[in-house]
Amino acid sequence: MTTRYHIGAKGLQGDISAYAKRFDFLEVPMAPAGQPKLAPTAVTMKRWKKAVPPHFEFCVVLGPNVGLVKPSTDLDHELDAARLAINTLGARTMLLRTSREVTPSSLWRDRMSKLLERLPSDASTVVWEPQGVWETDDAAVFAKKVGVVLAVDPSRDPVPVGPIAYGRLRALGESRSYGPSALDRVVTAIGDRREAYVVIETTSALTECKRLRQAAQRPQMSAGGMSRIVRPRVKPFKVSDDEQE
Repeated sequence: MTTRYHIGAKGLQGDISAYAKRFDFLEVPMAPAGQPKLAPTAVTMKRWKKAVPPHFEFCVVLGPNVGLVKPSTDLDHELDAARLAINTLGARTMLLRTSREVTPSSLWRDRMSKLLERLPSDASTVVWEPQGVWETDDAAVFAKKVGVVLAVDPSRDPVPVGPIAYGRLRALGESRSYGPSALDRVVTAIGDRREAYVVIETTSALTECKRLRQAAQRPQMSAGGMSRIVRPRVKPFKVSDDEQE
């Protein structure tokens, strides 16, 4: 199996057409309820969709009140905004980034399960990125149970099994970048999938995007002969002002 990579930078700076010549994936954050100016308008998103090639992919990042996983009017408003964005962009993925309050306790697991039942069904994949005290193994088990893809840092975390992988390479400090050997390890960690989504948050994301694609074209094996994966146990790019019309 040849993994199809979708690689993006941290947000959008400048024109979407120029961005799409360098990357083929973009996360689009939804604004907090009551603050629509912090997110692209429907008009802007329609223009983006027309300006990118057919293979380009968008991921709608659900709003912060959805990430709180507590029923509220603000959560409802943010879900409505996400549905509009998904339909407008033709997004096949949505990202649920839960707050640090959302812990592995049974209460939060139950709340999250109920929230997932409400998420739009237009996108084929729901990605979950926990920010609390979750251990990767435990989060992978729960993600599999509720049918979502767990987002991890593939440069240091094991990647859960499944046809889709979602990774985020963070910039740890102003000078942090990922060299060829580090990106080789990322490809090895992801292994053979149907698709892999990778967001590179460094200031040198374009260089690393090119290197990652090159690494993905070479056979990548771990020391044990298999990709480094989690098998669940039984137990600064920013949107510029002219883009926010």
